[in-house]
Amino acid sequence: MLDNGAKIYVNYTWMYVPTQGFKIGTDFSIWNFNGKSQSVGRQYSTDRFVEDKSTNSISIAGGDYLMEKAPGAGHRVLFSANKNGKKFLDVTFTSAVNGVIPGDGVFSIDGNKFGLYVHIPHGRIKGRVGLGEDTVEVSGYGYMDHVWQNEKPAEMATRMLTLSMPQQKSFIAGRIGITKNGTPYGYSIHHTEGVSKIVYPASVLENEKNYNPKSFPKNLTITWSNANTQPLKFEAKAQESFSILSNFDGFLERNAIKLALGELLYKRGRSQTEQGKLDWTIAGF
Repeated sequence: MLDNGAKIYVNYTWMYVPTQGFKIGTDFSIWNFNGKSQSVGRQYSTDRFVEDKSTNSISIAGGDYLMEKAPGAGHRVLFSANKNGKKFLDVTFTSAVNGVIPGDGVFSIDGNKFGLYVHIPHGRIKGRVGLGEDTVEVSGYGYMDHVWQNEKPAEMATRMLTLSMPQQKSFIAGRIGITKNGTPYGYSIHHTEGVSKIVYPASVLENEKNYNPKSFPKNLTITWSNANTQPLKFEAKAQESFSILSNFDGFLERNAIKLALGELLYKRGRSQTEQGKLDWTIAGF
């Protein structure tokens, strides 16, 4: 999230595409950058994967994507694509609050495994961002996590919430999944006065009733397993909505992904809460 009000999201994933095998996917979404909003995705053969353990970096051969140095201050992310116009990002965390992981970070969901690691719950970032020929110096705050599962996402979570806050001294950051029957899982980091603690979701409510994850909510209240932790309440009014399938390169590939995973929709926004401003993403099928 940039200091000029724009928002940028970058995802990197390995995924299985029916009839094509494993592929690397990256996507880049930018909202309100000089009044413009765009998203783009790329898919690559795993043959283009490059790992350099000496620099703690992974990249895609050709310079389209790079993550360099371990998560924390100094961690760098680069994304470049020339698809329906040029898109470019090169930012580095200049500071970072240490991530916290509960145990091994693995949750058991109906007999399946879900791994969640909040590596950077909050950090300051600085670098360059560009659309077309318009490239500018930027600064702001960033969040970084890592997720994996041993089953198709649609089989484990009907909705997935990602939470972060721009304020440095006191913030909430993490990821919460909601199963088909409305059971929440995952965790959030609550950081106050230099101390971070892990809290687990106890319930997710809409209009003070158990949230039905079959549809996107209009408002949410998250209560925590620690009864002394203040519930997080916010209006889920989206600033940005799109289907991740629109970022796939070809008709056949889009349909293969839709068949394997379902159509993944994203809604993103910023809401005012009693704890401060909250940047949120709600993803679902």
